[in-house]
Amino acid sequence: MNNSLIPKIYRHFFIGVTITLLVAAVELFSSGALAQLLNRVEGILYDSRLVFTLPSTAKQYDESVVIIDIDDKSMAEQGRFPWSRSKIAELVNKLTEAGVIVIAFDIFFSEPEINPISQIESQFPNFINSNKLKVSEVKQKIDADSKLAKALSNNDTVLGFLLNNDAHQHTNPLPSSSVYWALNDQKNSQFNVFSGAAVNIPTLQNNASGNGFINAHSEHDGFIRKASLVNKIGNTLYPSLALEAARLYTLADKIETRSHILNGITLFDAIKLNNQWIQTDEYGKILIPYKGPEGSFTYYSATDVLKDKIGEAELEGSVAFIGTSAIGLADLRATPVGLQYPGVEVHANIFRGLIHPEILPAQPSWSSGATLLIIVVVGILLTILSYKKNARYIVTVTLSVAALVVLFNFYLWSIEKISLPLLLPLLLIAILSGYYIFVGSIAEMKHSRKIKSMFDQYVPPDHINQLINQSSNLPQQSVKRNMTVLFADIRGFTSLSENMSAHQLSEYLNQYLSATTEIIFKHSGTIDKYVGDMIMAFWNAPLKDDEHAKHGVEAAIAMIQGLNSINEAFLEKKLPTINIGIGLNTGDMNVGDMGSKYRKAYTVLGDAVNLGSRVESLTKFYEVAILVTKETMIACPHISFRLIDKVQVVGKTSATELFEPIDFTDNLNTAQIAELSKSAEAMTHYYNKNWQESLTLFIELESTSVFSSHIYAIFIKRINETNLNTLSKDWNGAFRHQTK
Repeated sequence: MNNSLIPKIYRHFFIGVTITLLVAAVELFSSGALAQLLNRVEGILYDSRLVFTLPSTAKQYDESVVIIDIDDKSMAEQGRFPWSRSKIAELVNKLTEAGVIVIAFDIFFSEPEINPISQIESQFPNFINSNKLKVSEVKQKIDADSKLAKALSNNDTVLGFLLNNDAHQHTNPLPSSSVYWALNDQKNSQFNVFSGAAVNIPTLQNNASGNGFINAHSEHDGFIRKASLVNKIGNTLYPSLALEAARLYTLADKIETRSHILNGITLFDAIKLNNQWIQTDEYGKILIPYKGPEGSFTYYSATDVLKDKIGEAELEGSVAFIGTSAIGLADLRATPVGLQYPGVEVHANIFRGLIHPEILPAQPSWSSGATLLIIVVVGILLTILSYKKNARYIVTVTLSVAALVVLFNFYLWSIEKISLPLLLPLLLIAILSGYYIFVGSIAEMKHSRKIKSMFDQYVPPDHINQLINQSSNLPQQSVKRNMTVLFADIRGFTSLSENMSAHQLSEYLNQYLSATTEIIFKHSGTIDKYVGDMIMAFWNAPLKDDEHAKHGVEAAIAMIQGLNSINEAFLEKKLPTINIGIGLNTGDMNVGDMGSKYRKAYTVLGDAVNLGSRVESLTKFYEVAILVTKETMIACPHISFRLIDKVQVVGKTSATELFEPIDFTDNLNTAQIAELSKSAEAMTHYYNKNWQESLTLFIELESTSVFSSHIYAIFIKRINETNLNTLSKDWNGAFRHQTK
């Protein structure tokens, strides 16, 4: 292992483990405002999971739970609420007659209803005293509380009462409790403890089958997610309305409880119902198994029951919760499944969960430990998988791990009915991934800069920036494109290098290659490769360049001109000067990533490339610095060229015209212009077989040339050695070269 990597590995894992431990510490030790904030966000995640996993059609069970709704319709037809106890008694009687087996009231009757006879007694005492016996009988018959008490006694009924912390607000005695609490030490318990309650009047309380509190306990954000099954007044545990209704429904006499003492604190464990233990948290609470949004239970308007529109067909064998959904009566709650959810339906949901414990979601005592384990596993996993990975890979891994955590959480919730916190594992994933993506992005930027600096040796820096910006438009595979290719080679390099050491030769070449590469870059060229002293470059790839031939020829001219400063630097170091030959060709070429699965290169291939290489090699034969083909010359009207020859190179059957770029036309002097004109005339005579005229001009040019005169000597010799009578009829003037 590379020792330089060890500190990076340690640093990577140290930071990952540190972040993981910090998140774990939040799970263990958070309190105050931080704990409230986390609980609020966790509540949002809980609500989202609950709503997402609600069945499209609420599952129906054997028991029938209905809600008798004192709604706006009932108040419009029966009068404003509260109604007379006589009307309530009538409602109870009709429910009993229809076959309702348990009736639970999400309302309470803490004050007696005034008997009309009592009012008469206070207004007409003489009349009452003279008719005392008859008045007493009438008073008894029309007493509304007595009527309701009798109606309650005819069925299994549960009256609601409201717990509070004002022991002196109401004088009615507390009801007896059906909850059996076996522990002797009941002082340091975790229950909600109240000092008093607004209870029902004794007449009603004593005739009901049970009593249960109707308090709803919301979280810090105001949402009701849990329900207290038991609450404490003094040393007595009282059942909730739903729990007491479930006791009556299951024909149980008592509600058994189970708790334990830890470090002197009483922690609640479970309640027993229908011979089955139902787990709670240490406060005696359960998560409410919401069946669905408002209306998931069957609602019947109370007025329809009173008018006999609803009867035995709809109600027989059911459990009825009497309450209200009317906005004006202010019994609407914020729940995960609705922001204005009727409180009476909350009780119905709790009752349904108690009767069917298999649907109750549980938050077991080991949930904190399980969350810590998930945090540690996720932290270690992400730390390992993110080491030395790029941002895209980390994002993919992060999303995958997050998806696994969420899916596992949803599996426990949906299948095992276990609710585990989701916030902190996701928070850890977000923090770790954010950190590693940031670090990875920084590393990627450094790596990109390193790669860019490496490619700066082959492609112009501005060119690279364009490539980055236009990367989506670049071809991924080899494409055919009209391009210009350049080959440049040092003349006599072998003999030049014989007297140099390897180090001297490397510096010698680097100085030359750096200078010429800079020139190519300035003219938008791309370096294909260096082969020893040979440079290969091309234009019109990877970015489009409509003037590729022009830029190629201009680069070649600049390279020849740049040799002066290069050679001056060599002379100062007492190194040999150099001359180069440059060949260019324009044509269709294949360009792209080519090679094997082990190594690829961005390069050009094709006959047009090979021809460019052949053209460069002919610069030695003609003793000129630059040669280009006709296709390249035509694309450069601003440059003046001298026709050098028409040749047939090795490997080609067709003739190729070669031209020497002299300079930009605007830079030519009179002598140069005159020589170019005379040279073109001589060449025309030659190819038209006007040998004498051609020879005369070539001889004159050889003696007066301001350019290289070697080409004129070649044609003089060629004319002198050619017999017109031996020329074939299809002679086109092309000279066949036998060597590369």
